[in-house]
This record gives sequence, C-alpha cells and structure tokens, in this order.
Amino acid sequence: MCPKIVALTGSPGTGKSTLAAQLERKGVQVVTVEAAAQQVDALIQHEGSQEIETSKLEAWTWPGSETCVIDGHLSHYCSIDAIIVLRCNPSKLRQRLSKREGYGPEKIESNVEWELLAGVWSELIVLHPKAKVLEINTTNQEIQIESILGFLANPDVAESVENSIEDSIDWISNGITA
Repeated sequence: MCPKIVALTGSPGTGKSTLAAQLERKGVQVVTVEAAAQQVDALIQHEGSQEIETSKLEAWTWPGSETCVIDGHLSHYCSIDAIIVLRCNPSKLRQRLSKREGYGPEKIESNVEWELLAGVWSELIVLHPKAKVLEINTTNQEIQIESILGFLANPDVAESVENSIEDSIDWISNGITA
C-alpha cells in the first residue's frame, strides 16, 4: 500500500527543496512544512522571525487520496506514514550553508553539528519508530529519482526507523569531522 503522507526531512542544505521540485515535476503532490504549519495555526513570531510550533504539526492532515510529500526539516513532526531522510557530509554541508543568505557562522555550525550527530535520527526514533524510512546521502548531489519514486510506490521494501537506525550514515565512525 502506498503511503499517504511522507516526510522529506534532513538538515538544512541537504537538498530537500531540490528533491521536492524534482518530485513535483514527476507529478507527486508536495506541500511545504510551512504551508502545513499555517493550516494548523502552528506559525509563531519569535524574536522577529517566524517559527513553527512543532507540537501542533501532528494535527495537519492531507485531504487528497494520492501520496503527499511534506518538504521541510521539521516535516517529520507531522502525522506521517513514511520518511525520506537526506544526509550530507558535514564538510560539504558547511560549504553549502555558507553560500546561503541569512546563515551566519553560529547557524552554520549548529546545523553542521546536527548533521554530524545524526540529530534527525534521534527525533525519528522517538516520533516514528515503526515508519518505513529511506536514507539518502546527497553529498555528491546525485539523487536517483527513480529510487525515490519506487519507495513512494512501495515503502514496504524499506526497513522501519527502529530497524534501520543502526545502519544509518555515521559520519563520526567514518572519521568525518565537522
């Protein structure tokens, strides 16, 4: 059975929006996590910027009958059926983030450290231990769209979060440093 709602998550700079645009071109329905947050009144103003109140995201529902991908690094806080996690070598991620407007040294380091420590996995194991997950290394920016479409069509070929976490990308054990 095809999942109805799939989170497209990962650290900022791993390629979520790029992949979401590719999926849209293939006819997949994509919703940004910001749009989902707006629908459940989860956008708040904090110190001059908009933030998402993650505790409210699980109330968001997709009204369509086809699969929907939620694009955003907080998308896994929604009520979901499956997860696509994008990962990137921390050194490469630092390079990508340094080119972004609004990303100062502190914000870059915070996101690089989150990636180095596989922070998203610590959230996934708590929030969705049984959800099927596909992890993709985007360091070289080569995403095989057909493998993503295959996962969306049949996530049952993938392992659950709780069964995949031990085999997830481990930058630290591989000698990668931030």
